[in-house]
Amino acid sequence: MNRAGVIKYAEDVRPLAIVFIAFGMSLLPFLVGMPIWLLVPYLALSWYIRGYTPFAQHNHGHLPVFNSRVLNHLYDVFLTQVTGYPTALWELHHTRGHHRNFLDPAKDVASTISRKTGRNMSRWMYALRGNLTIHLDSVRIGLAEGREGKKTLLPKLVGEVVVQFTIAGLFVAWNPWMALWNFIIPNLVAAWFIWWESYAHHLEVPTTTPYDASITITERFHNWQTFNIGFHTAHHEKPTLHWAQLPARTAAIQSQIPAMCIHDEYYRSSRRQAAETLLKRCISGPGIPSKLLAAGGESRDIVSDARETFSESLEQLSLVR
Repeated sequence: MNRAGVIKYAEDVRPLAIVFIAFGMSLLPFLVGMPIWLLVPYLALSWYIRGYTPFAQHNHGHLPVFNSRVLNHLYDVFLTQVTGYPTALWELHHTRGHHRNFLDPAKDVASTISRKTGRNMSRWMYALRGNLTIHLDSVRIGLAEGREGKKTLLPKLVGEVVVQFTIAGLFVAWNPWMALWNFIIPNLVAAWFIWWESYAHHLEVPTTTPYDASITITERFHNWQTFNIGFHTAHHEKPTLHWAQLPARTAAIQSQIPAMCIHDEYYRSSRRQAAETLLKRCISGPGIPSKLLAAGGESRDIVSDARETFSESLEQLSLVR
């Protein structure tokens, strides 16, 4: 860690570059006219690059990138323009609402478990619910901390929201169509993507200790793309540990992480990811939990998929039928 330099860790140069490239690409169509045949693929590339900026903001929300408070606030402004979320939302909702309560689904504002049914929500419902409730939940968390005499981040959240809407309004006044396609729509997509991707991180895990409450993905390319978000167990154990140090921390605590919670590969399909978790749970014991066997809908389908995958994988795993 470099306490004297501009940034704390040299590894943050890459996420910083991606954030500023994403912002620059969104701004360029305001300045340079593009024919439609060029604008469409350009927007597709711009949106794709934006897809990696929420991971940078997630890490920044846990451990600010810069040694200067002013630079961190300026960085928050740019992050908000390319992710759709003020950084204060991450700090309130994610670090204080989720990380403090991830072992208790009843209190965890980011739990995949529905409080009404006691079962896993669908991925679509999880993303929809998250986007509809994150602001109110963050305000509620901030107010609760204020009543307890703790420092609240609500003024920061209000300030960042005001700045966000002011800048968005300026872009709309400048060029409404370019504002729509370069900032408003991609921000909504990025906000949805945040919840969509986080869904599988805690799906079908026991959640009894910090070591069995999330999924660790060791796939190198996935972690290179997402700034080590796959090393989620180590991240939960030490939330302020810099993302570049998470692989080493994972190696140090690997003996404490159940086999079911360590996956070699990241699957875009949450059903497949959950099936692998249940498959490993079957192998390591004590088998498929009875509450999942009794559950209806998607949970029962996941169990069925896990059983089929289990049967098909016996030979590959060198197990005796």
